Amino acid sequence: MKRFTILSSLMLAAAPVLAGADGDPAVLYERGAYRRAAAVASQRSDATALTVLARVRALEGRYDEAIATAERAVKAAPGSTAAHYALSEAHGLRAREAGPLKALGSARAFKREAEAALAIDPSHVESLVAMIEFHRMAPGIAGGDRKKRPALLERLVAADPVRGWGMRAQDALRSEDTTRAEQCWRKAVEADPASARAKAALAQWLAVSRRDVPLAEQLAAEATALEPWRIAPWQVLASVQAHGKRWEELEATLAKSEAAMDGRRDAWFAAGRQLVSDGAEPVRAERYLRHYLAAESEPAAPAPAVARWRLAQALEQQGRRSEAIAELQAALALDSRLEPARKDLQRLRR
Repeated sequence: MKRFTILSSLMLAAAPVLAGADGDPAVLYERGAYRRAAAVASQRSDATALTVLARVRALEGRYDEAIATAERAVKAAPGSTAAHYALSEAHGLRAREAGPLKALGSARAFKREAEAALAIDPSHVESLVAMIEFHRMAPGIAGGDRKKRPALLERLVAADPVRGWGMRAQDALRSEDTTRAEQCWRKAVEADPASARAKAALAQWLAVSRRDVPLAEQLAAEATALEPWRIAPWQVLASVQAHGKRWEELEATLAKSEAAMDGRRDAWFAAGRQLVSDGAEPVRAERYLRHYLAAESEPAAPAPAVARWRLAQALEQQGRRSEAIAELQAALALDSRLEPARKDLQRLRR
């Protein structure tokens, strides 16, 4: 199941920014420049800006602020699908972290607003995706109903074949049907051969599963050419080249990725993580992970706590036990729920 967990985390990666979108908070958000999007949006009071600001605050875990801001967006533009979706998203993210009673109320609010968005636009992709996940995860008392998922999936495939086939692939992975999962990701590429998202998703699977690493690298390179701001293909390239110990190519890829993504360093983390997992070149892994930690990470990027845990592993591989312990303590200070770091710390202290 380890590969599936890694793949699921990769699938959450958003797409960062290129220069030229500085004045449009919606474009900045869609390309993953969340902090810059919030900075621009906070200077405006229109519904679009409020919607973007609400979504960033939700990603940051500032749920009360996100909900209040999204409610302002809905009030300013009652017919805005994006505003209703932002409000549903804020409630949904809060439901994941709340206690049972608050989670129930948040889940119901999520469903109400997502359905409101779909009433305005029945083909709104993000709301369809959200409702499909809701009916997979939510209990009946909150309105969840797995029987509704197939029809929603059909609507999603019709509205956005790439996203629809991607969700079918993830369903297959949850059933541990890796053959079906790969077929679905290939269907996504067939549905839209020019889609960077589709190429990146298939590349991720082929790389993580090691089923066809050369094709994974080819697809990832094609995706970066189509949408240089998209995180996932740069991560694939960095991981593949790190695993292959192709240092000159890797250094070039890392430099290009940081420039293309306006300073984001997600590919550096991916390379460092790969080397640590391989138990190879721990000094190089340390350098990559420290470079990642030297910049403020975006919401939804690999968390600093996780990066410090990986850094601790690189230090341990070099025999620097006390420094590794210090990094694990720092990781747990940032996120006390990071169980892999806790287990490593207990092991090193024995």
